[in-house]
Amino acid sequence: MFQRLSPSDQALVREGKIRNGMSQDAVYIAWGGPDQKATGTVHGRPAETWIYTATSSYPYPYGWGPGFYGGVYGYGFVGHHRHGGGFHRFGYDPFYEPFFYNYRPSVSYPERTVSFQNGRVVAYQFLNSPRGWY
Repeated sequence: MFQRLSPSDQALVREGKIRNGMSQDAVYIAWGGPDQKATGTVHGRPAETWIYTATSSYPYPYGWGPGFYGGVYGYGFVGHHRHGGGFHRFGYDPFYEPFFYNYRPSVSYPERTVSFQNGRVVAYQFLNSPRGWY
């Protein structure tokens, strides 16, 4: 498939980039297979849209929430206090069970989409990650 692409599309694919008018095969090589496919319309004409998703875990550096010392639905506290010229960390969780509750919540979200008509790219977009999830 790669050898059948134009030299300019080969260069884009090597960089993981796509362009309007690019073939589905070129997008597949550049971005891989989609996580989902959807059908709809673009400019009033039938189109197939490929959806690529990403997953992000919510960070808990200090404070309430699982991830440090287990935690049950945000129950549990990790903090620090100043003592003797240094900071000491402490944790408390009455339901601590490291093999069951030691997890970090995560969310999957659409990261980018590309729409095709007649096997060619007619639109693509990059989406922002959900607010607060980086």
